Amino acid sequence: KFGAKGSAMGLPDIRTFMHAPCRFRLRGGKEVFGVVWECGPVPDQTLRFASIGEYERARHDPQGHLDAIAMQPEEILWAERLAR
Repeated sequence: KFGAKGSAMGLPDIRTFMHAPCRFRLRGGKEVFGVVWECGPVPDQTLRFASIGEYERARHDPQGHLDAIAMQPEEILWAERLAR
């Protein structure tokens, strides 16, 4: 688990949770389950979020459609890695 109540985690901390199924608490109190990762060319990389199922489907079919949401690191307040 990581994150302080009411403050954003920051990209360096979020990177420890990338490409792994996690539970995230977002600004506004909403909790979501899914996977985050960075994509795009450095230094213009953006943070993406998808459900665990959507992310797994994309891993098995890289040419398939991935329904991912762009996300700002400041939106993530807390994260917990889920057991695999």
